Amino acid sequence: MRTLTITELEKWYLKQLKEKNKDFRKQAEKSYKIVKQAARDTKGVAEEFVKASQDEDAESQGATSRFANKINTIVANFEIDQEITYAGTEAMQEEIQFFIQEIWGAGARWIRRLDKKHKSSIKQLDVYMKELMSEMKRIGKLLYEYSWLKDLERIHGRIETMQEITYGTELYDQQIRQIKGKIAQAQSEFDTAEAAYTAFRETSNVADLLNLDDESDHIRGLLRMKLNTLKKTVKKFNQTDTGIRISPAGQKALVEYFEDPFIAISAEPVGYPALIEGLDGLQKAIDNGSLSIKDRLARRSIEEIDVIRNGGLKDLHEKALEIEDKKTKYAGSDVYTKNQKLASALDEATKNLEYHWNDLLKIGDDIRREIAKFEDFKSRVASEILEAFGESIEIKVETLGLLPLLEKCKVE
Repeated sequence: MRTLTITELEKWYLKQLKEKNKDFRKQAEKSYKIVKQAARDTKGVAEEFVKASQDEDAESQGATSRFANKINTIVANFEIDQEITYAGTEAMQEEIQFFIQEIWGAGARWIRRLDKKHKSSIKQLDVYMKELMSEMKRIGKLLYEYSWLKDLERIHGRIETMQEITYGTELYDQQIRQIKGKIAQAQSEFDTAEAAYTAFRETSNVADLLNLDDESDHIRGLLRMKLNTLKKTVKKFNQTDTGIRISPAGQKALVEYFEDPFIAISAEPVGYPALIEGLDGLQKAIDNGSLSIKDRLARRSIEEIDVIRNGGLKDLHEKALEIEDKKTKYAGSDVYTKNQKLASALDEATKNLEYHWNDLLKIGDDIRREIAKFEDFKSRVASEILEAFGESIEIKVETLGLLPLLEKCKVE
C-alpha cells in the first residue's frame, strides 16, 4: 500500500493518468490540429470577403462587411483547451457544433445579399464547415471508445477539492477572528446596556409601573373570560341587520370590549353604560327572534347579560379605573420614556450579540460540511484509484487544520 500526501498523490495520479490516456491524446491531437486550422481558415474567408468587397456598391459592401464581422466574432469566441483531456475534447465537440450552427445561421441571413463574385469564398466556407462536421463525428467516436477516461479524470477534481479544503484553513481562521472581534464588541455593548437598565430599575419606580402593566394584563384576561360567553352572539349581532337600533356609543362598545376589554372598560364611567346599552339592544334582538342563534347559546347569552347588568363587572371596572389613575399620575414623569429607551437599547444589543454568534455558528456548519466532504472524497479517491490503477493507497494528512477551528466556533 502506498502512503501519499495530497500533493504527492496528485503528482502520482497525473503520472498514472498520462500513461493511461496516451493513446487517446495521440488520436485526439490530430483532431485538435484540424479543428484549429479550420477556425483559422474560416477567419481567412472573412478576410477574403472584405478584400473582395472594396469595389462593391455601398449596400453590397455593407452586407459583406457585416457578414465578415460576424464570422470574425464567432471565430474569436471559439475556444479550445490547449491541454488535451477527455473533458476538454468533449467540450470541444460541443463548441464545434455551436460554431457550425452560428456560421450557418449567419450565412442564412447574409449570403443572399452578397455579390455573386463571393461565390467561391462561400463555397470554400461551406467546405470548411463540412470538414468540421466530419471531424466532429470522428471526435464523437473517439469519445465513445474512451468513455472510461471520463470517470478517471474526475478523480483529479476530487483530489483538487481535497487540496482546496486543506488550503481553506487560513480563510476560515481569518473569518473566525473577524467575527469574534465583532462578538467582543457586541458583548461589551450588551453588558453596558444591561447594567444601565438594571441600575435604572433598581433606583426608580419603574417596578411599580411594570406591576401596573402586569395588573392590567391580569384584569384584561379576566374580562375576556367574563365576556367569552357573549363573543359569538355579539359577533353575529354586529354582522346581522336585526332592525334593533342602538346609539353609536353602544355599537362602539360591542366592538371595543371584544378587541381590548381593559381599554374599553377603563374609558367607561361607573356602571359602564355604553356596554349596557349595547347589550340591551342585543337582548332585544334575541327576545324578538331577529337574531338567529341556537337556543342554548341564546339562553346563556341572556344569563350573562343579566349578570353584567347587575354589576357582574363592577369589581373589575373599579380595579381598571384604579390602575389607569395610577398610570396617569406617573405619566408626568420621564420614567416611561427612559424605561422604554433603556429596554429598547438592551433588546437591540441582545439581537446584535445573537446575530454575530449565529454568524460564528454558520461558519462552524460550513467547516463541518468541508470536513465531511474531505472524508468522503478521501474514501472515494482511494476506492477509485484501486479500481482504475489497481493500487491501494492511503492518503496521509498530518492534521486537517479545520478541526481546531471547529472548536473555536462553539457558543460560550
